[in-house]
Amino acid sequence: MLVFISSALIVGYTIFFSIHIASKKQCVSPATGKCISMGVGMVSSTVIGLILALLMPGELAYSTVLSILVSGVSACFIGKHFGVSGIIEALSASFMGAMMGAMMGDMIPENRQTFIIVSMDIIYLLSIISLMFMVNKEVVKQNVMTKIKLTPLLLSLVLSISVIGIAVTMETDTHVPVDMQEMNMNHQHQH
Repeated sequence: MLVFISSALIVGYTIFFSIHIASKKQCVSPATGKCISMGVGMVSSTVIGLILALLMPGELAYSTVLSILVSGVSACFIGKHFGVSGIIEALSASFMGAMMGAMMGDMIPENRQTFIIVSMDIIYLLSIISLMFMVNKEVVKQNVMTKIKLTPLLLSLVLSISVIGIAVTMETDTHVPVDMQEMNMNHQHQH
């Protein structure tokens, strides 16, 4: 369930980010556009690689290639707002991030998977929110009359972290009874 929520989070925020950027791309400088493409491409592809490696345990080659392909599509979607240089930046960063995410997911012990998924989701969220804030700041520089609206960004961050917390709680609750049964059986065998 946590992997599903994490995947939905990435897809949702990537689409939301792309829509957010599309309406404000004329206010973003080319250098900032490349920075945004690289940042989003790297962090999203790392999480994509991690999730695919966790879904395909022991299949590092397949999960790496699949994560590179999925991340490449995502990178084109992200970088298209900033022209060819934005797409190239996003593709380059996503290629590296996808490989790193797949390797990390393959090396994580099973008892640490929840921790790493939650950590990467929070890193992803903070990265996306800070990049949206950066875009809003660029818009404010060009339009003196507008103000930065932090409330929607912070609200979406809090809501997303809450959903992740609920998923972790539900995931943890499903594992507790199995452990308790094993402890009870071990305790009974000792007597």
